[in-house]
Amino acid sequence: MLVGRVTGAVISTNKVESLRGTKMLIVQPVALDTLAMSDDYVICVDDVGAGLGDLVFCAYGSSARQSDTSKKVASDYSIYGIIDSIDMRGHRTYDKAKETAACSWQE
Repeated sequence: MLVGRVTGAVISTNKVESLRGTKMLIVQPVALDTLAMSDDYVICVDDVGAGLGDLVFCAYGSSARQSDTSKKVASDYSIYGIIDSIDMRGHRTYDKAKETAACSWQE
């Protein structure tokens, strides 16, 4: 699983049939302990209704195609959940309820 922040969307009018009707989001991986964003990006098929600024977890590879909605989708990454909180080593490193805006990660 990969944890990342939704930083944008991809719009494509011409695509393979299996991607028609899917929502594709740009996800930037983050470090779980600091929430520092990496310099990398992935394009994920959204299975859960995530939006800009959400912290999400994603499956990749063949695991990205294991849900009922992603079984026949041509994708290496799928968003499987929106994260409410992260607790690591006895400390809360992320709490969605404490974010002041949907895009509080932007500077």
